[in-house]
Amino acid sequence: MVAVLFIGIISFFWSSLVSHATVTAVSVQEPDLSGGGTINLISPVHFQATAESDSEITGYVVYIDGQIAYQNFAPLLDAWVVAGPGTHSVYIKAWDSSGSLLSTATYEIDVTGFNPPTAPTNATRVTRIAESSSWVVDNNPGVGGNCNDGSIGTFQNASDPNTGNSPDYPRSGQLFMLTSKCQYDDSLFYKKDTANPSPYAGDTNFLWDYWFYLPTTTENGSIQALENDFFQAVQLSDGVHEFMFGSQCNYATNQWQFWLPNNGGLTWVDAGLSPCQFSTGSWHHATYFVQRVTSAGYQKIPLTFTSSSDTNTSLRFGTLTIDGNTMYLGNLSYSTIPNHWSPVLGVQHQLDSAKSGVTIEEYDDKESVIAW
Repeated sequence: MVAVLFIGIISFFWSSLVSHATVTAVSVQEPDLSGGGTINLISPVHFQATAESDSEITGYVVYIDGQIAYQNFAPLLDAWVVAGPGTHSVYIKAWDSSGSLLSTATYEIDVTGFNPPTAPTNATRVTRIAESSSWVVDNNPGVGGNCNDGSIGTFQNASDPNTGNSPDYPRSGQLFMLTSKCQYDDSLFYKKDTANPSPYAGDTNFLWDYWFYLPTTTENGSIQALENDFFQAVQLSDGVHEFMFGSQCNYATNQWQFWLPNNGGLTWVDAGLSPCQFSTGSWHHATYFVQRVTSAGYQKIPLTFTSSSDTNTSLRFGTLTIDGNTMYLGNLSYSTIPNHWSPVLGVQHQLDSAKSGVTIEEYDDKESVIAW
């Protein structure tokens, strides 16, 4: 009887402690917000924070301008948040398992520039994509052209380009070629990773990086568009979702376009970023940062990724860096549920002609994807 009473007393005091658990501190390690006043930052902004409580910390929310910008369900906060240019208010909340929460002070930040983020050391790195022999040439009519006649040529060339100056010489890359049979001759070149189960199912951040070269024989007037796409397909609760991060340089208007919602569907939408026609005879370097996010536009990261816990069903176009110049994108799109798709990660490049009887060539080198 005494033992039972003793256990009951212990249980009472333990439940009292748990019910009165309190988050006592939220410490922000990044960015450094301790200076006071308005703090100048580069976007995407790296947020790292820890919290203290006499109960388990179970999640964080980052608020920008009073709106949720990121949420997780973990004991630590480590997030890259794409914030647009200008001044914003920022604060962070932390929760513990009892439901107690605590907010930091509200800080003023000024986004003064953009740079692609630094991937964590435990991110998945897919390298040497351009060297792969498993690239596919898609000349099907469904690609978008009236007549498609693409092929893959020999990368090694002693004159144009001098592949001795390629970014990862002496390795090899890809030469995508199109000799147009009609005015709008479009051909697609793609590489997929179809590993099952997919090692990327729980990844929501992607850095896609590659180098490309247009020979001096390629005339701007012969090109309708140069298209470059990164895509992921993920098994979610209602089916396999396709996330198509589509981009192209529209040579006719000399500006960037992205695959975005417009008039009830997905189509090419002008981004207002110009120029984008690339100089010939030199290598160019492209880096995209894109994310999977919720339909509300922010990442919601579960403690464990499953097809039912992952609610990141939309696409966030973050930044695009060309030859060291980083542009803010910020566009939000939605995923689709196509028939007969399986989980996959892939990249693709497409050449679109503006004239009949012209040859367009694009060299691709040192292509990689980092996912986390």
